[in-house]
Amino acid sequence: MYIKSVIIDGFKSYGRRTEIHGFDSEFTAITGLNGTGKSNILDSICFVLGIMNLGQVRATSLQDLVYKSGQAGITKATVTLIFDNSNPSQCPLGYEKCREISVARQIVVGGKNKYMINGKLVQNKKVSDFFCSVQLNVNNPNFLIMQGRITKVLNMKPQEILSMIEEAAGTSLYETKREATTKLIEKKDAKVRETNTLLHEEVEPKLEKLRREKSAYMEYQKICRDIEYLTRIHISYLYLKYKDSLKSIEANIETLTSRIETAKQNIINNNEERERIKEKTKELQLHIDETSGGALKEVETELERELMNEGKAAGNLKASQSTIDQEEKRLKSIVKSMEDDEKSLQLKQKEMDKAKNLFQNLKEADSADTLAYEEAQKKYEAKESETQVNDAAYTKDKNLHDKLQSEIHNITQKLQSIEYQDGSFEQLQERKNVLHNEVRQLQQQLDRRNAYRYELQYRDPEPDFDRSKVRGMVGKLFDVFNGEYCLALMMTAGGSLYSYVTDDDLTSKKILQKGQLQQRVTIIPINKITSYAIQKEVVDFAQNLVGSENCQSALSLINYDPYYEPVMKFVFGHTLICRDLNVAKQVTYHPKIHCRSVTLDGDVVDPEGTLSGGSKPKGSNILQELGEIKRLENDIKERKREIQIIDQQLSSLENKARSYQKLKETIELRQHELDACKQRLSQTTFQQHQTEILSLKEQIKSHEDDLLKGQNIQKLSQTKIKDIESKLADAKGYRERELKKAAEAMKEAKQRAEKSRNNWKKHEQDHDTLCIEIESLQKDIAQAKEQRISLEDKIAKLKTEQEEMRNENANVREKVAELRQKIKQQKDKINSQNKELKALFIKLEKLEKHNEEFNLEIKKKENEVNKVRSESKDSFKKIENLESKYPWINEDKEFFGMKNTRYDYSKENPVEAGQKLSSMGEQKEKMERNINLRAMVLLEREEENYQETIRRKKIVEQDKEKIKNIICKMDIKKREKVEKAWMIVDENFSSIFSTLLQGAQARLNPIKENNQLVGLEIKVGFNGIWKESLGELSGGQRSLVALSLVLAMLKFSPAPLYILDEVDAALDMSHTQNIGNMLKTHFTSSQFIIVSLKDGMFNNANVLFSTKFEEGVSAVTRKVNSRLQATRR
Repeated sequence: MYIKSVIIDGFKSYGRRTEIHGFDSEFTAITGLNGTGKSNILDSICFVLGIMNLGQVRATSLQDLVYKSGQAGITKATVTLIFDNSNPSQCPLGYEKCREISVARQIVVGGKNKYMINGKLVQNKKVSDFFCSVQLNVNNPNFLIMQGRITKVLNMKPQEILSMIEEAAGTSLYETKREATTKLIEKKDAKVRETNTLLHEEVEPKLEKLRREKSAYMEYQKICRDIEYLTRIHISYLYLKYKDSLKSIEANIETLTSRIETAKQNIINNNEERERIKEKTKELQLHIDETSGGALKEVETELERELMNEGKAAGNLKASQSTIDQEEKRLKSIVKSMEDDEKSLQLKQKEMDKAKNLFQNLKEADSADTLAYEEAQKKYEAKESETQVNDAAYTKDKNLHDKLQSEIHNITQKLQSIEYQDGSFEQLQERKNVLHNEVRQLQQQLDRRNAYRYELQYRDPEPDFDRSKVRGMVGKLFDVFNGEYCLALMMTAGGSLYSYVTDDDLTSKKILQKGQLQQRVTIIPINKITSYAIQKEVVDFAQNLVGSENCQSALSLINYDPYYEPVMKFVFGHTLICRDLNVAKQVTYHPKIHCRSVTLDGDVVDPEGTLSGGSKPKGSNILQELGEIKRLENDIKERKREIQIIDQQLSSLENKARSYQKLKETIELRQHELDACKQRLSQTTFQQHQTEILSLKEQIKSHEDDLLKGQNIQKLSQTKIKDIESKLADAKGYRERELKKAAEAMKEAKQRAEKSRNNWKKHEQDHDTLCIEIESLQKDIAQAKEQRISLEDKIAKLKTEQEEMRNENANVREKVAELRQKIKQQKDKINSQNKELKALFIKLEKLEKHNEEFNLEIKKKENEVNKVRSESKDSFKKIENLESKYPWINEDKEFFGMKNTRYDYSKENPVEAGQKLSSMGEQKEKMERNINLRAMVLLEREEENYQETIRRKKIVEQDKEKIKNIICKMDIKKREKVEKAWMIVDENFSSIFSTLLQGAQARLNPIKENNQLVGLEIKVGFNGIWKESLGELSGGQRSLVALSLVLAMLKFSPAPLYILDEVDAALDMSHTQNIGNMLKTHFTSSQFIIVSLKDGMFNNANVLFSTKFEEGVSAVTRKVNSRLQATRR
């Protein structure tokens, strides 16, 4: 297959449609001046072949391939190659029947790129496969030799030359695929390692866990079956036991009832007997009374009278003794006081004697006596004045007293008219201070609990932002009715517990966008939230199923403001709170309920089959902490509200308190004046007498009450009253006597002063004091002696009277004793006279005793009956509960206890079964917390996946071994093929180089390591002498070496087409002519299209195309080498 024609339209410099026909099947040359478009013909051929590297055709984009880049009105470029396909050995796959094949490619500026084969549109991949099938892969172009290719070969290292040989031998594709396969193996190895890691670290532990869970589940099922079996044994035994107990109880009740009836009948019989005995005793007593009963009554009446006298006498004696004790105490007090005064008198007298002996200054004694005289004179004048104006002063003070009382009464009424309670203003202020202290303490408690953690910390997103629209954390918007549900509610709410609630979405948006939040938060706007709550019918059904005390909706366990109902339904509305895990499973998995439930221990059961929990969360209970914080905040708010109320009250009470205080001060002033007036009145003689009269009257009243206790005390009191009343009646004479006494004292003092004026002038004060004290002590002693004598007389008299009372009392006692003896003698006489009556009384007592015993027995038996009936009710209730709880009882009760049935008690002890149930129930409850109900299914599925993974891993490992074996075999074939290619290329290289350069030889020396070919080195010799390196050659010689090597490799795997672009640029004319000869000699089955400017090259070509530039576009002319054609003929 070779190119016959090239049709170019709008490609690069070919602005007009240019058809180039008549390409020679062997050697075609293209020449022309620089810039006339000779290389563009080669570029057009490469363009159709599908070149991807546009740099090889001197362009940066496809648009550069259009004539003047589409700026001259030509917007598309089209190139068509027409191939001769008459050689069957070079036919492309699928085109063996086509004698001629046309391949066209067209590009449009800004448009699409399309290919056509034989006029049909095809994909570029099909075109690439079309040319690759005949070794024309333009993207790895061995057939394309450009100007730089020769230089590149000259600079190649041995390894690179070997790569060229491998490329020529076709093993490079294998090497590429080998590298890709090696990478694939590495990936597979990595995948296998990853799979192994996954199997060892995840799948196998998971399988082991599932196997353990399966084993646990099997054990759990076994325990459930055992519990079911033991429950039937134990419950059936209890059922029979309760039934038997009920029968024995009924028999016991009948026995007890029979005994009670017997006892009652005995009591009735005894009562009848008692009545008969009582009638008989009455008859006997009447007979005895008629004979000797009258004398006994008289004696008994007299005894009662004497007993009364005895009591009265004993009372009088006791009262007398009390009076004597009081008077003796008083006497002792007076005697002690008198003794103290006598001692003081002796001391004062000693002091007086000492003063008389020490002070002899007459002037001082005179002064003292003068002063004493003046005092006595003043006292006389006072007494005289008192006798004249005493009554008038009393009247004046009495009027002032009444006036002040009236004023106080009026002011008090004014005070009461003010609606103000004394001290309330101060109390409010004190309460306000207390509240401030409490607020401070509560705030400290809040700070200690870090309450700020549960507040939304943000800045106002805009001025005048309404913070009341932010309602706070969800956990603080409700209260829990019962603390035992806190953990369950906390697990129900989950993360929503820490969300914050706002009134609307606009507020939420402002806070999130402009609130400068310091942490990530979730905000729930009430107006946008979609709430859901479990229907009441479902809750009622669940409660009926397991009992209302075991299952409740989460919403029913909290208290909240109705405004927050959407939020609470959103958080809690979809969950039921159950007592334990069994109830939760029963409720959750029921087809009519099918909703999420949470236990009191925090276990969560989902209707999809997942179960979480098994341990309580660490740390404190958040709901309880939030509740405490809420309580503290409410307390603070309540106290602040109370402070505001108190401030308002203080503001309204301030004026009233001031007025009240002013009136109160006035009252206190008037009261003080009234107290002073009362004091003055109390110090007047008249008032003292009045007071004494009142006191005595009170004493009279007291003594009148105690009149029965002692007449002597009454007489003494009356004597005192008469004494004082006589003093009051003789008040005037009393005052005159006092006045006379004062006059006499004054006279005596005057005489004493005149007598001792010269003796005691300097020490009058000490003398007067001692005199007064001595006189006072003497008076006190005298009075005490008088009182002592009076009291001693009085006590003696009282003791005499007491002795008389004792004697009288003794007489009465003796009389009483005599009467009692008489009565006893009379009764003994009567009893001795009638033994029959005594026997009757004994029998009556026995009957009464028997009745009491019977009544006691009846009560005991009735208590036993009540107790037994209570036990009967309990047993009956237990039986009903068992029948209700275990429906199988009514179905299987006839088999209970029967041998060779499931209720055979000989095989399983029912008591031990009950004990086992307790421990097994605990074990089952523990297992249920961690049991995986889907372990069987999951294990089966995971084991299938595990086995499938192991199978695939084995397949991958087997495939990897097969690929490694194939690679080893292919490596051997590759080495063989490369060595064969090397030998052929080496032979062709030497032959071609000898043709190009007469007398020269060339070869490719192998470089081996570990008996492996790792490179090829070019060696050149002239006339049997080999050069050490190519550097010893001239530039033209080196170019011939490179060209020879390239052509040798091309000859090893010949393509139908070769393109050479000015490869003779560095050669002289003789070498250029040799190239033409060499091509004709060595490449007879391939088409060569060469661009050259040298005559030695294109003169050897069969067809020569010359290019030129006409009117801005390239043009081509064809010329046939007639000499060569003639030679060919």
